[in-house]
Order: sequence, then structure tokens, then C-alpha cells
Amino acid sequence: MAARPRVYRAEGVILRRRNLGEADSILTVFSGNEGKFEAIARGVRKARSRMRGHLEPLTRSRVLVAQGRNLDVFTQAETVDAYRRLRENLDASAEALYCLELVDRFTEEREPLPELYALLLEALRLLEEGNGPAVTRHFELRLLALLGYEPHIDGCVLCGDRLPEEETLLSPGAGGLVCRGCRSEAGGGRIVSVPVVKLMRFARRATMTEFVALEAPPEVEQELRAAVAELVRYHLDRDPNARRFVEGVSALHPKD
Repeated sequence: MAARPRVYRAEGVILRRRNLGEADSILTVFSGNEGKFEAIARGVRKARSRMRGHLEPLTRSRVLVAQGRNLDVFTQAETVDAYRRLRENLDASAEALYCLELVDRFTEEREPLPELYALLLEALRLLEEGNGPAVTRHFELRLLALLGYEPHIDGCVLCGDRLPEEETLLSPGAGGLVCRGCRSEAGGGRIVSVPVVKLMRFARRATMTEFVALEAPPEVEQELRAAVAELVRYHLDRDPNARRFVEGVSALHPKD
């Protein structure tokens, strides 16, 4: 792999920020060309900092970065998209922050993933336009697929048999759907309905826009949400912190 230049440019979404000292911050950025990386923004919390406001979480920015001894250093930053309308919508911003956390937890540093970056930008765009949690479901499933964690849903993952159109077991540990005859070997999982299986299969071939336009019944959406949450939990070995925030916001106006 070629060495990175001493000074490089990147365009990416700010995933998170950690304050350092009285005025500095360490930012985690996810970009198409550099993948995920961290750099320090010196003095960014000072009122007169030229980079202030351009390096906030949930902001897409162009940055100029210089290599440092321990941490790279931001030298310039310019906002490409502040997602202002998204920030004004509590539901949408909760879903967006959850997507950012997924990217942060599932990716390694300096691993370029341009397809995942494009997927993240599409999710943020659709959330800002007022689309609901279906955006996040598609994002979760496609993220798992892009990173090699896609569940096997075309038949029984253990024996290969075709699955009848009936409720079936989704086993994260086994790697996908499990037929009745193999359930004892699966090591646990969640029973999912036929509509949920069909939605998961549709998500694999559909664009995010097409998936959102499908408008599944609320009870199917909730079941899919729980099923995908179990997949995410298995691969991360924990629930993302932002999930509780999403659930808390959703509970403010439960659907009938």
C-alpha cells in the first residue's frame, strides 16, 4: 500500500467528536476515499475558530488534514451539507445518529468503503426528506451485506433445503434462516413471519428509495426492526448506544 501524503484532502461525514483539553476536539470521519479516520481539530471549540461549525457530528465536510506524530491534524474544513432540516426533526436525527454509530462500530480505520459511504449519504438524504425508519432498515441490511455479514435467506442455511411459506427461524449464530428440521442445531434465534422474510429478500435487490416506497404494515415494520436488531446485536456483541435513543423518541408518539 502506498504511503499517504503528508497533507491530504478528504470529504466525509463526521461520525463523532471527543473533546480534548479546553479547546481541542478529536473527530472521527467516514469518507469515501480514506475510509474511517481520526484527526484532531486544535482550538475548534474557541468562539473565533474558523473551523467551528464545520466539524460537528452529522455534518458532511471537506477537510484538509496533515499527518501528525500521534494524531493527524485538521488544517482546513468546509461544510458541504449541515443537514439542517434533518437536525430539526427529532425522529429523523435519531435514526441518522444510529446509522452513524453503525458505521463507526462496524468499520476499521483507513479501510476505504466507497459503496458504504454512498449508502450512508443516500440514507441521510432520504431521512432529511422526511422518510421514516424504513430507510434505517434498508441501511442496516445493506451494511451487513457490504461488510460480509449478510444472513442466508434463500433456503435453510444448515441443510440447504427450500423453505416453505411459513414462519421460520432467523438464527444469527447459524448465519440465516433455519428450517424446522434443523432448529435444534441452530443455537437460538427469532421466529420471523413470511412478510418479514420477503422484505429482507426485497431489500437485497431494491434501491433504498424503492424499499422505502413499499410502505409495509406497521406490525411488519416492527417485526423486521426486531429481527434486524438481533442480527446487529449478534455481530457487534452489544446493542448500539443510539438504539435506545431511537426507541425513546419513537415512544413519544406510538403508532396505532
